[in-house]
Parts: sequence; structure tokens; C-alpha cells
Amino acid sequence: MLGPRLVVRRSIAAMVGLVLVISALGACSKKASVEPRRPLDTTPAAGSVVVSDASAGYALSIPTSWKQMPTDVARFDGEADTLKAASPAPAKLTTGLTQLKSVVRNGASVAAIDPDTGATANLIVLDAGGQKATQIAVGSANQLRGNGATDITRQAVTVDGLAAVRQSFRTPFPGGTGPVSLAENQIYVVRRSQAFILTLTGDSSALDGIAASLKLA
Repeated sequence: MLGPRLVVRRSIAAMVGLVLVISALGACSKKASVEPRRPLDTTPAAGSVVVSDASAGYALSIPTSWKQMPTDVARFDGEADTLKAASPAPAKLTTGLTQLKSVVRNGASVAAIDPDTGATANLIVLDAGGQKATQIAVGSANQLRGNGATDITRQAVTVDGLAAVRQSFRTPFPGGTGPVSLAENQIYVVRRSQAFILTLTGDSSALDGIAASLKLA
């Protein structure tokens, strides 16, 4: 069984690997032409609040019952400790907060957690380097396997009218009582030469709604 420290290192390596995959692909590919901007739909889904960035060109609805975490590493631990102190079952939040901290360290634009279930959502925006969503998903899968991910499956989906890929897998993460196999879904979509990677973890009825809410300019 993996020790907690090794699990954390592998988990962080998985996200770092994703960044490196996109960078490497971009380095050997032509720069894609940039599509015209579209009006950005910032209408929140029912029972949600919109997190948006007009410059980056995204809008994402997060349920009002969820906690939006800082994307500033210096503030993350303090708010995570406050959240766990207020929770009747802080052990449920350990895995999700560890996963979110790893992506915040690597430049996540949005990070949120469900205080009731520990499920999470995060969005990272990177230069796609002229690659399509399918190419990024395949490269990511190779890195994920190398970092201990299992049960990797992939399917074509649509995000805000754009062709996208949804990749499901399980990764080892530390839990409240020891290492756990965390269910994750990543949605990859490319728009205006940027790769938008939405990661959803855990078990919450809100996850599909969050995935469906992603809008791109």
C-alpha cells in the first residue's frame, strides 16, 4: 500500500504531468489560428453562483452550498483549516482539499469543494499549443498512467457547443483514514488556442451540473 507522502507526491505529479504534456505538444506543433470571440454567457445555473474571467474567456457555475477556495497558495491552508474546523466530518474533506491544493499550486483558475461530501471542481487554463482536445486527453492519459491512475476511459462530449473530451479515471490520494482511490473526471476543450481543463472529483449530484455549466467566449 502506498504511504500518504508518496500518494501526495504522485497526485501532484499527475497535475504537473498534465501541464508538461500540453507544453511539450505545443512545442512541436503549429500555432492554431484564433477564432473570433463569442459573447460570454455569465448566467448562473439554478442554485449557483458564476465564477468568470472575461479575459481568459470562461464562466463556470458553482453551487452556492459549495466553498470556493482561494487560488492563492498563501491563503489556501488557512481557509482549508477553517473549513475543516467547521465541519462535523472533517475527514471527508481531507482528500478533496489535498487534491485542490495540488492544482492551486499549478495555477488553477477556479477551485471549489462541497463541504458535505468532499467532492471538488477545479478549472485550469493553459496554452493549447495548437493541439486539439483529443490530443491533450491522450497525452494526459499517458502521464496519468505513469503516476498510478487506473480505469482510464474516454468519450467525446460537447461543451458550450464545442467538441470536447471527457476522461474518467481513478487516482491514489490520502484520505482521512489512509490512502483512497479517488474517482476523477476531466473535461478537455480547446477554444481560441487555450485548453480549458475542468476536473471533477468525488461523488456529488452537483458534478454533472457543474460540467454542463462551463461557458466559453
